[in-house]
Amino acid sequence: MSVDLDAIHADLSPPAERIRLVVSDLDGTLLTPLKSVTDASRKMVQRLSTLGVPLCLASARPPAAVMPVVKTLGLTGPSAAFNGGAIFRPDGTLEVNRVLDAEVLNIILDVLHVHRVETWFLRGSTWLVEDSSTGFVALDRRMTGLEPTEISSLRNERYDIGKVVGVSNDYGLLKRVEAELGAMLIGEASVRRSAETMLDVTPALANKGEGLRQLAKACGVEPHEVACLGDAQNDLSMFAAAGLSIAMGQAEEEIVAAAHFQTDTNEREGWAQAVERFILPRIQKP
Repeated sequence: MSVDLDAIHADLSPPAERIRLVVSDLDGTLLTPLKSVTDASRKMVQRLSTLGVPLCLASARPPAAVMPVVKTLGLTGPSAAFNGGAIFRPDGTLEVNRVLDAEVLNIILDVLHVHRVETWFLRGSTWLVEDSSTGFVALDRRMTGLEPTEISSLRNERYDIGKVVGVSNDYGLLKRVEAELGAMLIGEASVRRSAETMLDVTPALANKGEGLRQLAKACGVEPHEVACLGDAQNDLSMFAAAGLSIAMGQAEEEIVAAAHFQTDTNEREGWAQAVERFILPRIQKP
């Protein structure tokens, strides 16, 4: 079934004229492919701060893997991890911590096992895997700085699981599994790809749209006064909740269609350009 991308974009509400908060995705957005923040982006974060507009992060990562960026940028407000399932302060204090039901975990494990998709559990910032020697584990270790905990079976884990991750190089398979699990778990879990190789399953209210609303409330602003930036499927709910949405240059067509504007890629200063071009003109000067 084809999707009318032009119709999706045409149906968007007009972009907000006043912005008081910026919420940004990390991987593929604020971070370069080398997982760093450029000098140009740092300067834009400082510019936002000078104008009294906070930056909050919203990531699929666990809190401990978001915290280094919070500290690097000197952010003072809350951030969202696990696609909004965890809201935490710069000192690491959790204000929201949503977890998956045990029966939902069984369904997720069954489906991912049938499709032979490598599976991980996240409990807070504890990363549980059945095989720590896989290439995907090595890659994520380098990306996040977290160390995995190898266990005999994920089936034995039944409490405080905030996110399940399915990883595969078969992009088409993950897309099909996303649709299958999403249909099976309507109202019970949020099922979204955070990258071509990663499928995230979190509690139903653990999505970036709800995360954005929580961050806006904590900062004393309304969702329609928020600008957000992202690049992946798990950013779509955030785009729908914000007053201004900006897709990165490398985002899929469906993501771009759901955003008000598109900037350059995360390899070519797309984040800094987006702030300067689309957000700063919408900030009321002190």
